[in-house]
Amino acid sequence: MKKIFTLAAVALFALGSIFAQDADAILAEVAAEDSKDDPNATQIIMLEDSDLYKELHPKAKNVTLRIDYTPLTGEAIFQYTCIRSSYEKGEAMNVAMAVYQDFAVEHKYKHYRYADYKKGTFGVEKHYKEGKIPYVTYSSRVIFTK
Repeated sequence: MKKIFTLAAVALFALGSIFAQDADAILAEVAAEDSKDDPNATQIIMLEDSDLYKELHPKAKNVTLRIDYTPLTGEAIFQYTCIRSSYEKGEAMNVAMAVYQDFAVEHKYKHYRYADYKKGTFGVEKHYKEGKIPYVTYSSRVIFTK
């Protein structure tokens, strides 16, 4: 009797866990579909082809460019990351301006302004290490207008 009860409990538990996993997968799919339709959802754009702006940062090594863009508000946060020894703030700012101008043309915006210009802040530097390699990330935030 105990064996039958144990087997029934194990089967019920296994059956319940199968349905629980399916429910989690369905909820994840619904959340993904909702975020596609949400105009407030942030789009992350990785600019893999950093050679487009290579002439603006000739000294920088291992450069990655990223834009976090919110279409509803027109806000974009640009991040320029490279190895600390090859970083120059002027080069990072020039790349940011070029990326913003190209982004404005591509998304049919006429103007952009720095979100923190009243504070006198046009960009922020963050120094950190990944393993033993030191990196610097320059980020700036702008708002595009049509």
